[in-house]
Order: sequence, then structure tokens, then C-alpha cells
Amino acid sequence: MPPFQLAVARYRFTFRAETAIQFPAYAGSTWRGAFGHALRRVVCVTHQSECHQCLLKPSCVYSYVFETPAGKEPLLEKINAAPHPYVLHPLATSGKHYAAGESFELYLTLLGKAVAHLPYLIHAVQQMGERGIGKYDGRFTLTTLEQESAAGAGDWQMIYAPGRGLQALAAVVPAIPAAPAAVRVAFHTPYRATHDNRLVHEGRFGFQAFMVGLIRRVSLLHSQHADGDLVADFKGLSELASQVVMSEQALRWYEWARYSNRQQTKVQMGGLLGSFVVSGDALAVFWPWLWLGQWVHAGKGAVMGMGGYTLDCYTGKKAV
Repeated sequence: MPPFQLAVARYRFTFRAETAIQFPAYAGSTWRGAFGHALRRVVCVTHQSECHQCLLKPSCVYSYVFETPAGKEPLLEKINAAPHPYVLHPLATSGKHYAAGESFELYLTLLGKAVAHLPYLIHAVQQMGERGIGKYDGRFTLTTLEQESAAGAGDWQMIYAPGRGLQALAAVVPAIPAAPAAVRVAFHTPYRATHDNRLVHEGRFGFQAFMVGLIRRVSLLHSQHADGDLVADFKGLSELASQVVMSEQALRWYEWARYSNRQQTKVQMGGLLGSFVVSGDALAVFWPWLWLGQWVHAGKGAVMGMGGYTLDCYTGKKAV
């Protein structure tokens, strides 16, 4: 089994709407944009328009969380940024309208060393509520913050409320249960990926490419945000992945678009929803990666909650 060292902490923010709030059909980009702007306002003391030449960038919370530098990891040679150490979960608010006084929730996952920055992130969320979010710039207040005792445990404990001190729980590395004979992988948010420079639609989806991408993401997250590197034989695992049997594929394309402030245009962000079943003797090798992948997501746009999936098998445990 791979020596995973990436701690995972999952939080549930409960808010009260102060004015009317309208979220788009998929709210991931809305939350990510508002969260990033709020965190930068909270922590930035130089007020430079760009971060890449800022003297404080190496020690900046915003830079670490939202513009994670690539470092010297060989797997990052072709890109200039590393995977970010957080995942927002927007489904509970996607397409929803909230009137003043109504409550709603947002889930947030922090990975590895990012957990140490939780107080800054809480303050950023509170500032985000004061400035507003969504179509009407609806304002909200944070009422409670809960943390799950361990990823997937379902045991949520209140760790913060306005006027009370923060009592965060320790983040833990998810325990890997025994591998099942077969597992159904069900995407509950769009999985977007490319293969051979082409988008992966339902007719081009394959377990081998999916698994290689997930292993790469988990390895990079370890390199950047855990206490040690996670060495993987990508070539060997890729070849072995071809031996995993995939069946009962029921995938469909879901299209949505977000507005890019950087590009000043709408960007298509569609991806796959649905499920497939994998089995075979080789599944045991990939099971630990699949299990951890529930918490870190797969494919593009993971920080916005894309590529989220659950595992339906005989373990009786699922991600939320």
C-alpha cells in the first residue's frame, strides 16, 4: 500500500442569508472567485496588482493556497503551478435561491499543511459574507463551523462560532479499508479531463487514463503539501491499469460555463457525470488511490468541486 501522508480535514460552514442570494446552476466558480478575492484582501499587506514579484510571496497565505508555486517537482516541468491544497464543495448551493433569514451550507476540504491556515480562511469567509456573493451580491453571516472527526466518518463537531474561540480538531490521514472485489465509481460533480489533447467525452473515457491522472494528482499534492514525497511507478501503474475490468458504464456530458476575469470571456467547463464499475485482480493495487481520491477529486477544476465521486462497494463508507 502507498505510504500516504497527506492529511485531510473537512469542514462544514453554516450561514444565514442577510439579503437574497441567487447561485448559478453550478456554483463552484462563484464560490472559488469570491473566496480568493476575500482571502487576498484579508492577508495582502503590499497591495500589489500581481503576486509573482511580491517580496512576501514565499510566506504568503494567499499565494500558498490560491497561487501555489510549482517548486522543483519534476512532474511539474510543463506547468507553472502546483495543485492547490483545498477543495470547495458547491453542490448544496448550486442553482439555489435563498431569502433573507434562510440558512445554507458550504463544505470545504483542506489538505496537508493548508490546515494550519484555517483561521485566515475563516476570516476570509466572514469578509466574503459582508461583501456579498452570487447574482445579487447577497450578503450572509457565518453562524457555525463544524469539522468532521475523520474523512468520511460522518461525525461532525462544532469547532467555531462567532464570539467563541476556534477549537479545531487535528487533521488525519484517511485510513484505507480493505479492497472490495468490485466498486462502482459515481461522479456527482463534472469530471473534466483531456487525453491526447482532446476532451474526454463518454465515448473516450477509460479507466487507465482516469487512474493515471488521479495518481499524478495525489502524488503532486503529496510533494507540495505533505511532509514527504510519494514515489509512484507511473509507467508500471499505467500498464497495470489496463488490466482492470470496467463495466456498466453510464456516463453523460454535463455542460456549464464560468466567466474568466483573466480572459474576460466565458469559459466552457463541461464534464462527465454518471458512474462505472471496476473489478479484477488488479483493482486492489489502485484501491488506495481511489479511496484517497474521494477527498481530493480528479481531473480539472477540482478546487471548484469538479471531479468529485463516491465509491459504492462493500465497505459501507462513502464520501459526502
